[in-house]
Amino acid sequence: MIPADRLFETIANYTYDWETWFSAEGRALWINPAVERMTGFGVEDCLEMPDYPLPLVHPDDRPMIARHLASAGEGSSGNDVEFRIMRKDGAIGWAAVSWQPILDDDMNALGFRTSMRDISQRKQAEEALRRAMADSERAGNAKSRFLAAASHDLRQPLQAMSMFVGALDHIETDEQSAGIIESIRKCLRNADELLDALLDVSRLDAGVFTPDPRDFAVADLLEILETAYQGTASEKGLRFRTVASDAIVHSDPAMLGRMIQNLVSNAIRYTGEGGVLVGCRRRGDKLRIEIWDTGIGIPEDQLELIFEEFYQVGNPERDRTRGLGLGLAIVRRQSRLLDVPVRVTSRIGKGSVFSVEVPLIEGDGAGALPFIDNGPVGRLDGLMLVAIDDEPVQLEAIRAFLSTSNCTVVTGTTPMEAAAKLKSARHLPDAIIADYRLRDHLTGVEAIDFLRQKLGSKIPGILLTGDTEPGRILEAQSSGYALLHKPIEPDRLIGTILAAITPVI
Repeated sequence: MIPADRLFETIANYTYDWETWFSAEGRALWINPAVERMTGFGVEDCLEMPDYPLPLVHPDDRPMIARHLASAGEGSSGNDVEFRIMRKDGAIGWAAVSWQPILDDDMNALGFRTSMRDISQRKQAEEALRRAMADSERAGNAKSRFLAAASHDLRQPLQAMSMFVGALDHIETDEQSAGIIESIRKCLRNADELLDALLDVSRLDAGVFTPDPRDFAVADLLEILETAYQGTASEKGLRFRTVASDAIVHSDPAMLGRMIQNLVSNAIRYTGEGGVLVGCRRRGDKLRIEIWDTGIGIPEDQLELIFEEFYQVGNPERDRTRGLGLGLAIVRRQSRLLDVPVRVTSRIGKGSVFSVEVPLIEGDGAGALPFIDNGPVGRLDGLMLVAIDDEPVQLEAIRAFLSTSNCTVVTGTTPMEAAAKLKSARHLPDAIIADYRLRDHLTGVEAIDFLRQKLGSKIPGILLTGDTEPGRILEAQSSGYALLHKPIEPDRLIGTILAAITPVI
C-alpha cells in the first residue's frame, strides 16, 4: 500500500494548481510541477530560493504575501487572496492563494500548505471589461457634452425670439401680422418641445429631480389629458377618450403626469387611424393606468429598445414630426425615480398598450390635494428689475418684453455694469435676473451674489440657463435661486418673478 503522504504527493503532482507544502518553520518542503507553468521557474529553482515564494511575487505585493505566510505558520487558514506573479520571462501574471495548516493524527502542527490558482485570464478579461466600460463612459460623457453645448447654443436665439414675440403681444397689429406672429409662436413651441426632451434627460441624469409624492385624484390627471390631447388627436382624425375613475393614488403628480403625457403623446404620434384610450384598472393595492392605441405596433424584439435614447420604430428617415425618440427614454428614467413600473405589450398592425402601476389609496380621498395649482399670472406694475446677460441681443429681448409690463428694467452685460447703473436708483431692485453662463467664467449665481453684497440686501434672484449638462444643472439648482430653462414662455417668467418677490407666509 502506498503511504498516505506519498499518495497525496502523487495526486498533487498532477493537479493544475501550484501547490506547496511548508514546514512549521516556513521552509518549502515540496512543490508540485505546476509552478513552472505559472512562473517559468522549475521546482529545483524554487526549492533553492531562501525566501521562497517571495521572489516570485510582485514587489508591491510581497509585504502582503509575507504577512499571510507568517499567519499561516501560526496555524491560520485563508482563501482566494489575489496577488501578482513575476514570471521568469519578465511578464506579470495573477494568482489567488489559499492556505491551511497540516496536522498529524494528534492535531499537532506539521506545517501548512498553499494552493495558488492561475487567474491571469480572468484578470485580463476584467481589465478588458474595465477599459471597455471606461471607453463607453467617455463616449457617453462626450455625447452629453455635445448635446449640452448644442442645446445651449440653440436655446439662446430661441429665448430672444420668445421674449420679442411676447413684447409684440402688447403692440397693436393688423390681422395678417397677428397671423405671422402666431405662426412664429407655434414654431417656437415645436422647437421648445424638442429641446425640453433633451433637457429632461439631462436633469434626470443629473439627479436634480426629487419626487414629492402625495395623495391626489386620478380624475384630475384624466381631465388634463382630455384638455391637452383632444385637439391634437382630432387634427389627425383620431378618437381620444379617457375612462372616468374615482381612484386616489399616491405619487408625485407632476412627474407622473409628465410620464402619462409622454405615453399619450407617443401613442397619438404613432397611430394613423382609429384612436387612443386611457383607462385605469385596480390591481390589489395598485392602480394600473393603461394607454391603448391602434397604431403600427412594436416588434417583440424591439420592446426594450424603444426605451433607449433616439430609438424609434419605423422612422429610418428621422421624420422630425415623430419627435426625437426621447419620450420613452424619459419615461423609463421617471419610472425608476418614482418606483412605478412601466410595461408594454404590442401586436404588429394592431396597436400597443403601455401601462404604469401606481400605489392606490383606499378610502374617500379626503386628504387628497389638487393635482396642480397654477394661479393666474399677475402683473409687474411698478417693479424695478435687474437683468444681466453678456449677449446684448438677449439683454434687449428680455428688456423689451419686461418693459411692456409697466416695470423698470436695469440691464447690464456684467454685474459691475448693472451696479453702476443702480447708483442713481431711488430704491433697491425687486429682483435680479441673470443668465447662468456669463463671460470670464462668471456664473449667474456669482453675479446675483455680487449685487446683493453691493446693495446690502438679499434681493430675490432668478437664473436663466440654456445649459443641459448635468453638472451645470446641479450647480445652478443648488444655488437656492429660482431656475428657468430657456427658451422661457413669457408668462412663466412673469409668474416666477412674482413668486420670487412674494414673501413666504
